[in-house]
Amino acid sequence: MFEIIILVFYILSCLCNGLYYLWIGVLLAFPPVWHYKDDNSDNIEELYYYIVLPCLNEEKVIGRTIKNLLSIDFPNVTVFAINDASNDNTKNILESFENEKLIILNRVLPNARLGKGFALNDAYKHIVADVNQKKINHSKVVIGILDADTYIKPSLIKRVNDIMAQDEKAGMVQTRVRIGISTRDYFLPFMQDIEFFSCINQMQNVREYMGTVAAAGNGQFNRLSAMEELGDEPWSKCLLEDFDFSLRLLFSGWRTRLLQDENVFQQGVTNYKKFIKQRARWVQGCIQCIPYAKEVVKAKPLSFWGKAEILYFLLLPIISMISTLVLAFSWFLIMYTFLNDSSILLERLEQLSTPNLATLLVVLVIAIYLPGVIFSIRYWIDTKEGFLRCILAGLFMPMYNMMQIPAVVLAVYRHATGKNSWTKTERS
Repeated sequence: MFEIIILVFYILSCLCNGLYYLWIGVLLAFPPVWHYKDDNSDNIEELYYYIVLPCLNEEKVIGRTIKNLLSIDFPNVTVFAINDASNDNTKNILESFENEKLIILNRVLPNARLGKGFALNDAYKHIVADVNQKKINHSKVVIGILDADTYIKPSLIKRVNDIMAQDEKAGMVQTRVRIGISTRDYFLPFMQDIEFFSCINQMQNVREYMGTVAAAGNGQFNRLSAMEELGDEPWSKCLLEDFDFSLRLLFSGWRTRLLQDENVFQQGVTNYKKFIKQRARWVQGCIQCIPYAKEVVKAKPLSFWGKAEILYFLLLPIISMISTLVLAFSWFLIMYTFLNDSSILLERLEQLSTPNLATLLVVLVIAIYLPGVIFSIRYWIDTKEGFLRCILAGLFMPMYNMMQIPAVVLAVYRHATGKNSWTKTERS
């Protein structure tokens, strides 16, 4: 019986690892897609921009973010700050800015603090009313979503405008995301920077080829006329509201694009407990999106490979949970073998010759560490961060991935017990 259990877990391990390395190979196989600047970009029509900032107790960061956005030298930009019933100094900081480019929406309890999607929907209604009052063509209006701790360069809006103005079917443009220098010197945020700027960006790059670029929340720019096809409330109560939003945009036939030569900067999470809560929210949000699988299969605007990519992403929580169970069983098997002087593992290893054992060890080391090293080298090429630091981070990537296991378990538990409350990430 024990042998059968080992065989079952061995097969599951092969399947999970096979999918993982297949996906890594796909990520590395596609060269970057660059939306090169047009020689006549100075003559491209300038669209109207509303930059939306959801704010819940953001007194530590919101002042710098507002200053940054108000300093952008680009016409037709309005900053729309949502004070979601903050009980710190956020409201006073926002109201200290006397600028016609800044609009403040103060939400109050009990209709506030219900999640990011609810706050964005409230802002959306006010923006539509403002656009109608000014009699602006809705296809010429872009609503950008930024986090309250975001910093952007002045050129970012210009580059988004280049894509939106030239591609009328572009319903959303997602920019690249980086961890800013204020927290990047810490270990955990530095690993997040490699993850966002290299690993996740490679995933988005593949999606650019397949037509399935997903919104990442921060650095997301949406065309108003595309959003209107999603109803009066474009964002759902899903904990992964950005992915949910972009899925429904794709179902409606709109294109989603990736901008890689510009990025937004945000803070990294420096506290491991907060890190797990953040990732658990993301994983649970992905679980909430699994019912879209049937609609993905039937969606005519999506290509075959686009559907395959989305379905794989939707299955990631399940694959991750199976991988966690396999890993836990492997640890149990190793401990059982040595504590009980069992030969379950040893007798199989003893059957191998010394050269074969050495080959097995080399293969295992390469399989475990090579993906992280490759992504860290790509990160070094793109950022010119310290080479040795990047290599060491790449070697630590397997441990960083394992550090996220509690988030998967917590997400499954929360979803199974019906706990869907929004857990906000605190700023430094």
